[in-house]
Amino acid sequence: MIMKKQRGMTLISWALVLGIIAFFATVVMRLLPMYQEYFGVVHIMEGMEVEARNNKLTKNQAMTLLQKRFNTGYIFSVKKDNIEISRGQNNLHVSKIVIDYEVRKPFMAQIDLIGHFHTEFDTELSPTSK
Repeated sequence: MIMKKQRGMTLISWALVLGIIAFFATVVMRLLPMYQEYFGVVHIMEGMEVEARNNKLTKNQAMTLLQKRFNTGYIFSVKKDNIEISRGQNNLHVSKIVIDYEVRKPFMAQIDLIGHFHTEFDTELSPTSK
């Protein structure tokens, strides 16, 4: 009797491959919204930088504008405590905004995926020195 070599994958190897694919798909599904929100924050900050350069904003005006833009951009992870608004040297108007926040998403069991995000602008720095 002539035996043929087995070709293809066994059931166990298929289960292993599908398990690995499911693991990475779960990681991507948890991280993707986190990064989409961060890129929304970056886009809002770019608009705020233009606004701060062209208009003389007070701290309250800048905070109000940020909150309105976060509401319309569906940004829920950034809280007031995560925003630092400061005035420049010898200046009454906002020249720097720093946003530094963390997002925690449950992954599985007691394991969380954590993203730490930081973005800022300073209108007193020249655009070429960044």
